[in-house]
Amino acid sequence: MSSSDIIKTEFNKLLLSSQDSLKEVKKFAIGEMWKILQLLTAAVIRLIENIGRDLSSPEKKLLAMELITEFYDKVFKSIEIPVIPSTIEPLFHNYIKKIVMILVDSAIDSMVATFRELGIFVSSKQKELFSLRYSEAQIVDNFIKNLETVRIK
Repeated sequence: MSSSDIIKTEFNKLLLSSQDSLKEVKKFAIGEMWKILQLLTAAVIRLIENIGRDLSSPEKKLLAMELITEFYDKVFKSIEIPVIPSTIEPLFHNYIKKIVMILVDSAIDSMVATFRELGIFVSSKQKELFSLRYSEAQIVDNFIKNLETVRIK
């Protein structure tokens, strides 16, 4: 099994937990959606960095975008936008997704740079010495806990 496959397996656990946690929500306010995507982006980056040591930076980013897009498609079926009447919101869904994915692309770059600067991404030898590595299960659990803190209407 490749590291990409392992990452996808771990991500699917996160996705299923998220869908279960959010099953009662019919519509997401755009602000709530963005908060969830920020938390998700951080979790996905950490999963990929922990497992995907054999992947190049472009491969990691491509995988992150693929996983985050999958989450968006499966979780955010309806987004509430304050200035658009709810009867025509579905017409704007694809446009909103395109804009949001541009923002997510930039957020990935920013988070990776910040994580590197803060020392969250360290060498394997340092991780062994200091036991800084979060397990994949901890990353998923942390995301679900943070997801519950987002106020969903």
